[in-house]
This record gives sequence, C-alpha cells and structure tokens, in this order.
Amino acid sequence: MRDVPEISVSADSASDVDAAKRELRREMRQLRNGLGDRPERSAAMWVALLNRDDVHTSRRVMVFTSIPGEPETASLIDLLQAAGKLTALPEDANLDPSWPDLIVVPGLAFTAGGHRLGQGGGWYDRFLPERRADCRTIGVCFACQIVDHLPMDEHDVVLDAVVTD
Repeated sequence: MRDVPEISVSADSASDVDAAKRELRREMRQLRNGLGDRPERSAAMWVALLNRDDVHTSRRVMVFTSIPGEPETASLIDLLQAAGKLTALPEDANLDPSWPDLIVVPGLAFTAGGHRLGQGGGWYDRFLPERRADCRTIGVCFACQIVDHLPMDEHDVVLDAVVTD
C-alpha cells in the first residue's frame, strides 16, 4: 500500500471531512495523471478482475466509461461482452439499480477494505444503496491509489472488493 500521511478528521466536522477529501482528490488526480503506462496497467487490472469468481458468476455488469486518468474501460467492456456478459453504463438512461449483478466502480482512492473516494459528485453514493442485496461492488484503481485511510462521511458506501493492476 502507498505510504501516505493519515488524514486526521473530526467526525463531527463536515467541513473538515470535505476539505480533506478535496485535498486528497487533488493529490490523487495529479498522481494518476502522471502515470504514463495506463493502458498496460489497465490491461493487468482487467486480467485480475476477470479472474474473480464473482465476475464469472455475474451475467449483468455495470461498468463505467473512463475519463482521462482512470483505468481505460473500453477493452474491459469488450472482454466482458466477449465472455457473454451484458453490460450497461451509469449514463444509460433509466438504468434500474436492480439490474446489475456486479458493479465496477471507479474512484480516486481506495482502502484495501473497500472505502472509496470518488470524484465528489455523489452519483455512486446515491445509486449503490439502491442496488439488490446480492449485487457485488468492486472498486478498480491503479495500485498507487490504495491508501491506508480515507476521510469518510456517513453516506459513503463501502465496496465489497478492490482490484488493482
């Protein structure tokens, strides 16, 4: 795991949590954008992801369209479809949270235990609580995005697993 200073945030101060998240987002974007070998790292990540039992048993997978700096998901979508999986994207109109068996979740930073720091819009924190109870959630990131601790709010959703390159 990446050795980063622990962010000390008072649980009763939402503004402290927000400030800590903003700073960590800035640092992680800079770190992630500095990776020159994202395609190779992404390919290694997808091998690890596709070797998981919960991916093998899932028929319907929600995955994301990558933005600059994120793991490149175009090849993942192709691999999932070639394996006979149905895929959907968050931006698909009227995506029902009960549809996916598995949700592949992006983020700027994760802990090994599944805590996640997203982009800050809250879309996944609103969508994930509505999913079926048996739907698995897997965060994906580059290994350098794994940290020991994250500032958390009560609405932040903890994922089932995290896969890296």
